[in-house]
Amino acid sequence: MPRKRNIRKSLSSDGSVSVFLIIVLAAVFMFVAVFIDFSRISALKVQSERLTRAAVRSVMSSYEPELQQAYGLYALGATSADLIMGNVLNDSLRPGDRSDAFRLMAMELDSSGMELQRPLGTYEIFNRQIIEDMKYKAPIDFTLELLTKFKPLSQSMKEASNTVDVLKKLRRLYDSREAALDEMLEKQRKAGEQAIRLSKLVMDPPDHSIIDSSLGGSISTAEDAAAQYEDYKVKRQEDADRAPEEEKLYTLLLLAYQSGVSGLGSRITAEVSRFQSNRDKLLLEADTLWEEANSLNEEMKQVIKEAETRSSNLGYDQVTNDITPGSAEASAEEAEIIQSIRQQADGLIYSADMLEELKQEIDVQRDRSLSVVEAGLSVHSSLGGEVMKGTIMNASRSLQNYISNYGIAGGGNVIDRRQAQLEQFRTSDKERKAMEKQADQQLKQATKVIKAINGMDQQQAVMDEFRKLQQFYDESMEFNAVQADRNKGKSMDDDPYEAGKSAMDNMDGMFGFMGSVLGNARDELFQNEYAVHYFQHFDIKRLSGLVEGAGSGGGIGQEFHIADQEVEYILYGFHNPVGNIAGAYAEIFSTRLAIRTMEGLVVNSRLGNPLAILAAAILYGVEKAIEDMIRLCQKGSLPLSKYVPVELTYRDHLRIFMFIHSNNEKKLSRMLALIRWNTGINPAERATYASGEVRSAMRLWFLPGVTKSLGVVFGSGGDEVTGNRYIVTRKADFSY
Repeated sequence: MPRKRNIRKSLSSDGSVSVFLIIVLAAVFMFVAVFIDFSRISALKVQSERLTRAAVRSVMSSYEPELQQAYGLYALGATSADLIMGNVLNDSLRPGDRSDAFRLMAMELDSSGMELQRPLGTYEIFNRQIIEDMKYKAPIDFTLELLTKFKPLSQSMKEASNTVDVLKKLRRLYDSREAALDEMLEKQRKAGEQAIRLSKLVMDPPDHSIIDSSLGGSISTAEDAAAQYEDYKVKRQEDADRAPEEEKLYTLLLLAYQSGVSGLGSRITAEVSRFQSNRDKLLLEADTLWEEANSLNEEMKQVIKEAETRSSNLGYDQVTNDITPGSAEASAEEAEIIQSIRQQADGLIYSADMLEELKQEIDVQRDRSLSVVEAGLSVHSSLGGEVMKGTIMNASRSLQNYISNYGIAGGGNVIDRRQAQLEQFRTSDKERKAMEKQADQQLKQATKVIKAINGMDQQQAVMDEFRKLQQFYDESMEFNAVQADRNKGKSMDDDPYEAGKSAMDNMDGMFGFMGSVLGNARDELFQNEYAVHYFQHFDIKRLSGLVEGAGSGGGIGQEFHIADQEVEYILYGFHNPVGNIAGAYAEIFSTRLAIRTMEGLVVNSRLGNPLAILAAAILYGVEKAIEDMIRLCQKGSLPLSKYVPVELTYRDHLRIFMFIHSNNEKKLSRMLALIRWNTGINPAERATYASGEVRSAMRLWFLPGVTKSLGVVFGSGGDEVTGNRYIVTRKADFSY
C-alpha cells in the first residue's frame, strides 16, 4: 500500500512538471515567435523604403537625353513612369529560380503609384535648372569676357552720360528761352510799329516844316489841314465880309475843309484808341514772354545743380571700384575732360542783371508809348486852331522818336541793340545749327540700313515658321498665367539728340546691371548667359553687302530662319524674319553712338560753348558709329573705343543688350518656345519631380494568432494588418 501511494504521488508530480514545462515552453515560444515576426516586419519596412526609393530613382533616370545634351536640362522622357516603376518593382520582388530556397520575408507587391509634378515649362522650375547649370560659368564668363573690357570705360561713360543728359536738357531750355526772348523783342517791335499809322495821319512823310497850300486839296493828314489852314482863314473871312445879299464864293470849299478836318480828327481819335489797345496787348505778351524766359533760365540753373546727383551714377561707380583680376583701371583723363565741359554750362545762364534790363526795357517802352497817345490827342485838339502847325510838328517828332526807337528794324534802335546783345551771347549757335543739320543727315543715312532690313521680302515658308513659334510662345505665356503681348519694337530716333540721349540711357542701364551683378549675381545674369551659351545668334557678316550699300538686301534666304537668330529672338521677341535682326542692328548702332559720342566730347572739348561741343560730339559719334557698323559687318568684331582698344564681338553686344532688356518672363517663354521648336518636346508636358508610393505586403507567421489569443490589436505607424498579411506603405520623392 505504501508503495502504491508513492507511485501515484510520483505520477501526479511528473504530470504537473510536464504541464508546467509546456506552459513555460509555450510562453517562451510565443515570445520568440513575436520577435521573429517583428524582425521580419522591420526588415520589410527597411526593404520597402529602399525599394520605393530605387523605383522612383529608376523612373527619374529615364530623363530626356535630347534636352540634357542640347540645353543642359533635365526632364522625364516619353516612357511611361508607371511602366518603369512597375518593371523595377516586379524585377526586384521576383523570387529566385531555386525551388528549395527559404524566403524569410516572402515580400509581395500590393500596389504602386507614381505622381509627376513640376513641369519644366513653368518659370520657377526652368529658371532653377538654368541657375543650376550656369551658377559657376555665368559669373566667371561675365567677369572675364565683359566686365574686364568695360571697366576702363566706366568713368568716362559716366561723365559722358551725365554731360549729354545735362546739355541735352539745357539745349532744349536754352532754345526755348532764346525763342521766348526773340518773340518778346518782336512783340516790342510790333508795339513800336503800331505808332506808324498814327504818324502817317499826322505827317506823311515826316518833315521839318509845313508849307502852306490852297484850299481844295484832300485832307488825309494833319499836315494837310495845317497847310490849308491859312488859306481857309482868308477865304472864310472874305465870305464873312461879303454883304448878306452877295453870293458866298467859298462856301463849298470851306465846308469841304471843315468836313475833312472833322473826319481827320475822328480817324486820329480812333487810331489813338487802336494804338493803346494793341500796345497794351503786345507789351503784356512781351511781359509774359519775359517771365517765360526768366523761368527757363531758372530751370537751367536747377538742371546744372542736379547734374551731379543722378542715381544712374551708382552702377558706373560700382564697376569702377570693383577689384577684377586682369582688368585695367578706369581712365581718369578723359573723364576729367568731359567733366570740365559740363562745368562750362554755367556760361549758358543769363545773369539776373541782364534779364532785369530786358524787363525794364519793356516798362520804359510802355512809358514812352504815352508820348504817342499825348501826341495824337494834342493833334486832335489842335485841329482847326492857330497852334496847329507847332503842335503837329512836335507830335510828329515825338512819334518818330518812338518809332525809330522801337518800330524800325535795322536802324540801330533800342530793339536792335537788345537783339545784338542777345546775338553776342549766341556766338556759337550758327555753327551748332550747322553741325546739328549735318548730324541729322548722317543719322538718316544710318537708318536707311534698318529700313532696308525691315523692307526685305519675306518668304512664306519662313513666315510660317515664325507663326508656329509664336503659337508656342503664346502657349508658354498662357501656361504660366502671363498675358502674352505683341512686341512692336522701337525704331531708331531720327533726331540726333534723342538718339544720343537714348544711347546714353542704354549705357546707364548696362552699367547699372553690371554694378548690381558685382554686388549679387542675380537670376537675370544666369538667364542671359544661358541664352547666349545654348542658342544660336545671327552671323552679322551676312549684312556686310547691305551695310556697304551693295544693294537692298534681296530675299530673306536661309540666313533669316529661326535657327540662325535664336538669341536675337530671345532678346527682342519679334515673330517675323527681319524684326529681330533689325532690332539688334539698331541697338548696336545706338551703343556705338554712345561710346563714340563720349570720344567726341573729348575730341571737341576746346570749342568753348558746351552746346556746340555737344553738337560736335554727336556729329562725331554718328559718323564714327556708321564706320563701326561697316567694320563689324565685315569682321564680326571691332575695338570697344579708341581709348580702350579691346575687341568686342557681335555676340558680346547681344550679351550687353540682355542686360538692358529685363523682360525675364518673356525671355523665359521665348527660350521655352525655341526648345519646343528645335526638339519637338513641349517642356510644359515634361515633369521634373516624381512622387512614388509603394504598398508591399508580407504574410505573418505567428503574430495574428498570438494577438488574437491575447485579444490585442496590432499595427502602427500607418501600416495595416489584414488577416495574416502585414501591409507597408512607403513614399519617395525625387527632383532634378
